[in-house]
Amino acid sequence: MRSIAIWGLALGLFGCSGEGPGGATCADQTLEVCQVFTIVNQERTAEGLPAYGWSPELALSAQLHAEDMHANDYFSHESQDGRSFVDRTNAAGYMGAPRGENIARGQRSPEQVMESWMGSDGHRRNILAEGSNEIGVGFIDFHWVQVFGRGAEPMD
Repeated sequence: MRSIAIWGLALGLFGCSGEGPGGATCADQTLEVCQVFTIVNQERTAEGLPAYGWSPELALSAQLHAEDMHANDYFSHESQDGRSFVDRTNAAGYMGAPRGENIARGQRSPEQVMESWMGSDGHRRNILAEGSNEIGVGFIDFHWVQVFGRGAEPMD
């Protein structure tokens, strides 16, 4: 649990940040996760969809899964202990509804991984889903993870 808290702090301070759905910004465009976040939102707005907000909890779930796959040399939506992305997202403290996950391995840049995902029907559907309004991205040593969710709607 301590490592989750530490990662949460790190991703919140040094990762992407946002004002919520549609008003998200990224704090550091040198980070691969922020570059992926930006490209995802460019793809969404090109399709007339609202931009995703950044979720530190979804990012934590994505980052820990990328690290687990890398450290344990596997590639799967299911963790080796049997957990799904929903289980991992709930464990990271996400209070919304987990909606989907994209994983990739081997692509050398944010542009390459996004090209791969957008060229795959299932991955593209996750990126352009109208039922999601938040995203988190994880990355380590060319292991990429996106986790999508439906957070609470902002009050007018």
